[in-house]
Amino acid sequence: MLIIQTLIYGLAQGSLYALLAAGFALICGILKMITFAHGEVFMVGAFVALGVIVGLGLPPAVGMAAAMAAAMALGVFIERVAFRPFRGGSSMSPALITIGFSIALQALVLLLAGADTKPFPYGGGEFKLTVGSVSVSGIELTVILASFILVALLQLFIRKTSWGLALRAASMHFDAARLMGVNTNMTVALAFGLASMLAGAGGLLFGAYYGAFYPQMGVVMAFKALAAATLGGITSVSGAVAGGIMLGVIESLSVLFISSGYKDIIAFSILILVLLFKPSGLLGRFEEEKV
Repeated sequence: MLIIQTLIYGLAQGSLYALLAAGFALICGILKMITFAHGEVFMVGAFVALGVIVGLGLPPAVGMAAAMAAAMALGVFIERVAFRPFRGGSSMSPALITIGFSIALQALVLLLAGADTKPFPYGGGEFKLTVGSVSVSGIELTVILASFILVALLQLFIRKTSWGLALRAASMHFDAARLMGVNTNMTVALAFGLASMLAGAGGLLFGAYYGAFYPQMGVVMAFKALAAATLGGITSVSGAVAGGIMLGVIESLSVLFISSGYKDIIAFSILILVLLFKPSGLLGRFEEEKV
């Protein structure tokens, strides 16, 4: 039963990766560019939620809504400043600007909140669902269920709404979608907004799961989520979510069978192998560049 318990841990961790990875897939699927400030959007959402919950004494559900709203506003702002003016040009400028945003946001939160790690005021481990020798804590259930619901709502939005159709059209061929009447500026802003909402929610869930909020909390998570998105397919939201779950499970199994010190090495080694033999990712689509 130890392996089942380990898989539950991996599923909880993978769910957090999946929320960030889905955001990377949304943005990269349309713009074919990466934002290096996505981890800081995740972090800012977490701190906004903590401020609402601790500072204002409001329930976690309100904190979650505040985190998603603040992250969405920040993500749309980053798109407007760092990506829209350089669309169609070099990808170097947006990359450098988002790196600048990343450093500035970390410094801002460091000044406002301090460098010390902030605890989460609510415990999630008191409630446990136990079946035989396998138990799932309340916070693990919350992380897994909340992530599943958010990803399911995103998929419904993409597949069942007119704006979702615009997102799919822009991801297939940006210029053709624009010529067919799709408002590409609004579509790109929407992609950033949705991706950032998922990141904000993920920030709160991460802080609640580990009981820790700190200014650098988004750095490693962003790299892991980007690896997960690449593993599953950087242009596919479903692939990115699957990649996030797989990465979380792989890390947990490597801790169980080998050592916690090797989990990052094993996870990224698998990523390298996938990129060598299937560059589009496990569920991504190969796009031939036409010149």
